[in-house]
Amino acid sequence: MMTPKQQKFCDEYIKTGNATQSAINAGYSKKTAKQIGQENLTKLDLKVYIDERLKQLEDERIADAAE
Repeated sequence: MMTPKQQKFCDEYIKTGNATQSAINAGYSKKTAKQIGQENLTKLDLKVYIDERLKQLEDERIADAAE
C-alpha cells in the first residue's frame, strides 16, 4: 500500500522521469531526495503503479493516433 507522499512521487516521476526532482516535488527533504527517489523506484508496489500508469498513458496515445 502506498502512502500519499509515495503516490505523489510516482505521479511526479511519470511526468518528469527524474527520481530526485520527483521526490522533492512530493515533499521529501532536498537533503535525502536522491536516496529516497532511488529507494522508491525499487519498491515493488510503486514500480507496478508507475509501469501500469505509463502503459495506460501509452495506450491512450496510441488510441488517439489511430483515431
